[in-house]
Amino acid sequence: MARTKSGDKPKAIRAATIGEVAEVGSTAVSVNKIAKRANLSVGTLYRYHETKDDLLFWVFKQVKTDIHDVMMAAARGKDGAAARLSAMWFALVEYGFAAPKDFLFAEMMSAEIREAFQGDLVLKQMESEVLAEIQAGIDSKVLVHAPVKTLEIILASPAITLARRASIAGVQMEKHELDCVFDLVWRGIAQV
Repeated sequence: MARTKSGDKPKAIRAATIGEVAEVGSTAVSVNKIAKRANLSVGTLYRYHETKDDLLFWVFKQVKTDIHDVMMAAARGKDGAAARLSAMWFALVEYGFAAPKDFLFAEMMSAEIREAFQGDLVLKQMESEVLAEIQAGIDSKVLVHAPVKTLEIILASPAITLARRASIAGVQMEKHELDCVFDLVWRGIAQV
């Protein structure tokens, strides 16, 4: 078996971790299987990450950063809260379609309570930036007056479901169907 080249190890570790977690879940995942999938020795993997939780958190943080960056880049340059939130929503769905296993990994890991995940300042900052966009929608009277976290759930849930479907079943919606889903969601939270 050929070993992974030196510069490719972090990328191989990330891909192998995402693949294993997407298949078996994070609690059943084994470092040995991740190492095998990455074409590395277990010892090499442990040189990069001290524990399985460290490894999972490292990959989780990378994927969450990728998702956040895509959403915020989509919002940049858009005028008004409605245009920014719409761009962010479609970017989230498109990320799920483009990288379904990464998206599924992030969702599976988000569902787990891990102390390291909750206290991480970078993750908290990313969350606060997204919530600030929603709050801007409330403040500008584009969105109904409701708790910001509630509106986040209403916006994110359909996007997550669509991306999960793309990951598990390989089914993506057509653009006009996505527009219809977003329109229905938006009508439920938009200020009338």
